[in-house]
Amino acid sequence: MAIPKQERQDIRLLKRKQTRWDRRQITVEGEKAILELLKSSWITERIYFTAGLELSESLSQSLHAAIGLVEVSAKDMELMTSLKTAPGLLALASMPDKAGRAEHEAGVWLYLDHMNDPGNVGTLIRVADWFGMAGVVLSTESADPFGPKAIQSSMGSAFHTPIRIQNFKDLPSRWTTVVMGLDAGGQNLFELTASDAPCLLVVGSESHGVSADVHKACHVMASIPGAGRAESLNASVAGAIAVASLVQQGVPMGQRR
Repeated sequence: MAIPKQERQDIRLLKRKQTRWDRRQITVEGEKAILELLKSSWITERIYFTAGLELSESLSQSLHAAIGLVEVSAKDMELMTSLKTAPGLLALASMPDKAGRAEHEAGVWLYLDHMNDPGNVGTLIRVADWFGMAGVVLSTESADPFGPKAIQSSMGSAFHTPIRIQNFKDLPSRWTTVVMGLDAGGQNLFELTASDAPCLLVVGSESHGVSADVHKACHVMASIPGAGRAESLNASVAGAIAVASLVQQGVPMGQRR
């Protein structure tokens, strides 16, 4: 069935960051991400699906309880999707008041400094979720953690992970007691001691690394030693290795379960 043109247009406009935050609405696509959305405290307003779509048993059960299940044509879905290939399942969700405004919790937080690749942003949110970190802080210049590509890359972890959007210089002091940055010229990450354990782990942008001001504020700069010929590591890979190293050292990640 076709949906009203205005409704379809409203969904398409949510591809824009400013529109998402003005309306405090996002779209979520694909089975895994939508299943995580439905498990979370976020409010799912409507779910659009194309006829004949085959779903997993767990998602089918969740969808039966969902409010506002709407069947749409394949053409409408293609017009609404933010992905290259429409998965045939799209949810419209409202941002809770705390979205992007997480309060401080004890443990280790990731700080994403000018990270403009939404894929890396989403992957690192998933890393934080996997290791049970206290949460993720993003500079205002970083990609929107609730944008379609970041949500897709996080595989729904953005709905379960405390996220705060705030520039480093504006963070209260309790967030920056011990700050560790990742930099190719830093100390060997695997030789650092427990006394170097950070409360904030900084991962810089894909192109320029940690910004100058944040670099100056870091108490420790750590590097990941390599033995091959690759020039550098992807930002999300570097962040994941650093977090795994801290876990191996027995550094408490956070209080979440």
